[in-house]
Amino acid sequence: MTQTADYPRLNEIALRSGTDKASNWHDYMNVYSRHFDSLKEQPIKFLEIGLWEGGSAKLWEEYFTQAQLHFMDISFDALKFRSGRSHYHLCNQESQEELNNFVQTVGGDFDVIVDDGGHTARQQLTSFSILFPQMKSGGIYIIEDLHSSYWGGTGPGSTMYFLKALIDEVNFIGARTGKAGLADHPPEIQAELNFYRKEVQSISFYSSVAVIEKR
Repeated sequence: MTQTADYPRLNEIALRSGTDKASNWHDYMNVYSRHFDSLKEQPIKFLEIGLWEGGSAKLWEEYFTQAQLHFMDISFDALKFRSGRSHYHLCNQESQEELNNFVQTVGGDFDVIVDDGGHTARQQLTSFSILFPQMKSGGIYIIEDLHSSYWGGTGPGSTMYFLKALIDEVNFIGARTGKAGLADHPPEIQAELNFYRKEVQSISFYSSVAVIEKR
């Protein structure tokens, strides 16, 4: 993947923060530098699922200078870094009830959500179904470590199966009408527009990462 101009700085911050997102392990900074460069000094609302020792919190606190930062995990037992700037939430990402309570507490309108949680299909898909509708228009939802989906098989019920099917939802209107836009279609087509057909703008796949953007 061709590196962006923002990559070296972002990767350096990631290496210094001790997160496995950096080039010494996953090298997800290539992906993030592409999608986050325009947001790094904006007052965005950010959520990451999966906190572990807190390396990601250190990373995003330094990179997103004006952001409201939220971090969610099922336990803080491993947490080593905690600051007064970020907001920390105990929440089980595969519990619809706990996720809905989280949204009730902090509100929606997220600009960025990163799922680096438990990596099971149930966790990833439950979180996406509850949290993606809570994003702003133009919001970016990222699911990391999708290689784990292949270890359990990519058939029905897996995260990769869902994401591959989501490609068809993005292309539903064009496939049915020959027009890519959402407007000025017959009532029968409009009636078939479920939430994802209306609200998913795009899906980008990288090695082990999916980036879903909301209209």
